[in-house]
Amino acid sequence: MISKKVIHHPNDVTNKYLIDVMPEKLHDYLHLPGKFVKNYPTRIIRRDGSQREMDWLMLVEPDYKTLFEKILINVEFQSSPVTEDKIKVLMDYKDYAKTYYGLPVLTVVVITKGYDLSVIEYSKVSSDILRPEYIQITQDEIIERLNNLEVKIKNHKQLTDNDALDIVFLSMFASKDKAERVTEKITHLFALDESLTGIFRNDIAFAFSIMIKKYFDNTPKAVELLKMLGPEISNSRLRDVIDFEVDYTIKGYEKQIQEVMMKLLK
Repeated sequence: MISKKVIHHPNDVTNKYLIDVMPEKLHDYLHLPGKFVKNYPTRIIRRDGSQREMDWLMLVEPDYKTLFEKILINVEFQSSPVTEDKIKVLMDYKDYAKTYYGLPVLTVVVITKGYDLSVIEYSKVSSDILRPEYIQITQDEIIERLNNLEVKIKNHKQLTDNDALDIVFLSMFASKDKAERVTEKITHLFALDESLTGIFRNDIAFAFSIMIKKYFDNTPKAVELLKMLGPEISNSRLRDVIDFEVDYTIKGYEKQIQEVMMKLLK
């Protein structure tokens, strides 16, 4: 079980874990075009010498239905509106990946909060325009998908890969006033489900346990819900999540220090 009192950057930790352990399933869940091939390195060095980190960069090949050429897809996960500054960073990511790898780049933003306030496009010049594809799950969709999970599980039906990932993302996308209720209900449904097994079940449980810690912190309710996930979250692979969190925090401090030093040198 997760023994840490607080999980910093819970959405980032969860998304990074899923990108690492099931990128192909996540690609399909987000209905991204083409056929997933592999993850690419995400760190870039900008013209001014500073470094940034993309959330996810993948190579996809044609499936001849949604895609007819090999491309890269840069997916960014946002829990707040995409500002003018942020979309400029996304343009930097696109330019870097296109130049370094010599392939077209599709930019996708998975946004949990703030879509209505987000910048839709950005252009350096009239011929170079970035229009990210935005992915969100509305509150109505959350209710519909949650009902689907409940019906399938209570009728002992096999959950699909996308159903399983809904266990994580419906909680992540839930509005602030409904997040705790949605998370608790999903926990009870997950405990009833018998269709997910093995490593895949463990991975879903790990990712979802971060959502429980996000909304219930270190309360008795968190302990109660985590226990309901069973032995899955005691698996040693959970170490990957905690290691990422530590690494993520260190990188954040390093980035802040680097930006301060760059300003001092100007």
